Amino acid sequence: MKICKACKQKFTPSRQGQVVCSIKCAHEYSKILQAKRQRKAKLIYRASDKKTLLVRAQAIFNKYIRLRDAKEPCISCGYAGANRQWHAGHYRPQGRNGALRFSELNCHKQCSICNNHFSGNLVKYRESLTKKIGVEMVSELETNNQTKKWSIEELQEIIAKYKAKIKKLNNG
Repeated sequence: MKICKACKQKFTPSRQGQVVCSIKCAHEYSKILQAKRQRKAKLIYRASDKKTLLVRAQAIFNKYIRLRDAKEPCISCGYAGANRQWHAGHYRPQGRNGALRFSELNCHKQCSICNNHFSGNLVKYRESLTKKIGVEMVSELETNNQTKKWSIEELQEIIAKYKAKIKKLNNG
């Protein structure tokens, strides 16, 4: 006695290697196998798709920034309560400054109100950032106008790097 791979009922196979009990179940089982192959192909594609990797790298980087600055207040307004959603706010926007997208000096914990409703609250962000990293580093960020096209390998390295940093922060 075997169990049918499609309907999960017991059956007696009539030939060697038979895994389904009927033609109807064979048809259903072929659909199951096809769906598995499609899921596997999709996972392989996602692992090598640049757009997907960029989104994933950004999410992991942002998570690291929020964890790194967890005990600090909002860089712009100084709010330190628990009633707001926290973002990883970029001083120089990541869309225009691709080279600064994953810069730890350019990104700090920011409340959702400053980041979304006040477009980063940049005047106060700059004041706090100057106190935190110094005038020279802020000037360097402000004059960096490089564009960057991230390669698949670079994005995979960024994902691995920040996963390790997150693990270190969580364990330490």
